[in-house]
Amino acid sequence: MNTKYLTFLCGCLLLFSLTILAQQKPVVPSAQRAEAAFHEGIKALENNKLDVAIQRFREAQKLVPNNPVITLNLGMALYDKNPGDPEAQGFMESVVGQFPEHPDLQLRLLHSYLISKNDERVKSLVEHLQKRMEREPKFSFNVIYTLVTYGRLDLADSELAKTSNRLQGEILFISGMIAAQGNQKAEALRRFEMAAQHGFPSAGSTQMANLAESYFALQEFKLAATPYEAVLKHDLQASRYWFKLGVSYFAIGDHAKAKEQFEKSLRLNPPPPEVNYYLGATLIELKQTREARPFLEAELAQVPTSFKAMTKLAYLDYLEGNNQQCRKRLDQSSAIEANWFETHLVYGMLLSRLGENDQAVKYLEQALKEEPDYWKTHYQLELLYQRLGNEEKAKAYMESYERLFKAITSLRLESRGLAGDKKPEGR
Repeated sequence: MNTKYLTFLCGCLLLFSLTILAQQKPVVPSAQRAEAAFHEGIKALENNKLDVAIQRFREAQKLVPNNPVITLNLGMALYDKNPGDPEAQGFMESVVGQFPEHPDLQLRLLHSYLISKNDERVKSLVEHLQKRMEREPKFSFNVIYTLVTYGRLDLADSELAKTSNRLQGEILFISGMIAAQGNQKAEALRRFEMAAQHGFPSAGSTQMANLAESYFALQEFKLAATPYEAVLKHDLQASRYWFKLGVSYFAIGDHAKAKEQFEKSLRLNPPPPEVNYYLGATLIELKQTREARPFLEAELAQVPTSFKAMTKLAYLDYLEGNNQQCRKRLDQSSAIEANWFETHLVYGMLLSRLGENDQAVKYLEQALKEEPDYWKTHYQLELLYQRLGNEEKAKAYMESYERLFKAITSLRLESRGLAGDKKPEGR
């Protein structure tokens, strides 16, 4: 007898007892007799006494008609005696949805349909098995072998093409993950794209989460957002991805969506590191500066060395006209991390306000060197060079600012499923 099936039978003994207890409390004599008959049926199967097993399973089912474990074993025992038996088919059909991962049930039912030449049910069952075939290549090949054995070559060929396509996609996907972890960004992106052309990974699969994590690690936040969304849509328990989806939205400029994810992340126990910082930063981008401060202060209270939170608070001080406090925070931030682009950006804005234009240019150019594509730095340099009367440089920074702002706006619109251009704001 099939070793996997014997293992399953042992599990049935425990499951049967549990289902009896669930159906009748307290256990009545008929349930006790059903359990005894079922155990005798299992022992008869183990001793290759098929007719005795069928008889005992029938006795148990008569006593407890709606028990799926009894029905399953009765149907499979009848199949063992006569694979094309309509009664066996009926019993197996009635419980196939309750045992989706059974090692043999689906294949036996397929075999039974093929023997009885029930083409309609063969097609229906193969369609029903698609998700499991996607997850389990070995199971998929067993289905195909069964179809080939009974001459359903058209259906076998179709399923073989699907399986081959999935396997090629998975191979490409794995090689993409290897490239990503080896910091071969271009190669990883190429292989992930090729895997997608083969339909891999499928929505809701664990590999979809792996894809999102790989894109996130490569700082391809636009690409990361889509698989994170798919994972969260199909797995309501995947709350650990809220934060990274929020960071992805934040990076592409969709701050309304980012705010939603960060607020949800705060409810986790424990919340992710830096979630207070990111929520505060997001609120600043949404021009909700008063609401932003408490979150940034909370981040600093939890992590006193958070130079990024210090710089954001310095920016809020700048907006409020508190130049002295702004400078103090910037000095504290620089003492911890001397090369943070945003610290140099806010320094440049503060010095420009104070009329220290040469120093302001120095800090803004340093910020640009550290983060060349940050549109706000280009905008501040445009304003500063206009003030200094350098029209040529002001024009160059205006053009680069508008190009970068348009790009980030396009990303934001794409994340919302919208299209179109938007003029730069705040000019």
